Amino acid sequence: MMMTDVEMTDAEVAAQIARTDRFITELRALIAATITDPSSACADYHRSGLRRIAETIDRVDYVTFANLANINAALRGMLLELIEVKLMCVGGGPTLDYPDAAALLATFQPMVDMALKRRLQ
Repeated sequence: MMMTDVEMTDAEVAAQIARTDRFITELRALIAATITDPSSACADYHRSGLRRIAETIDRVDYVTFANLANINAALRGMLLELIEVKLMCVGGGPTLDYPDAAALLATFQPMVDMALKRRLQ
């Protein structure tokens, strides 16, 4: 279920919170586990980009995480796999340099918008 103005039961709210918290935990683990190739010309940019993302994860709106967690669940974990690939590319060029975690996750907003649009139709 996407985060909308629809009323949810207590059980649905509890499940949403658990799913969202699990998504955040897994995202933090992905960031921490992302390896930088020390021989890469972009190694310093990669490390600093990952650091910025890790340091700003708590500033991302919880609803954003909830929406992404729902999409990840619907895709059976594939969204986190896409994020993992994107994390490996951080700092690899101007379009892959994110000032913070919100900017990184905003690149997935079209997926959220599409899911919401389909739900409302």
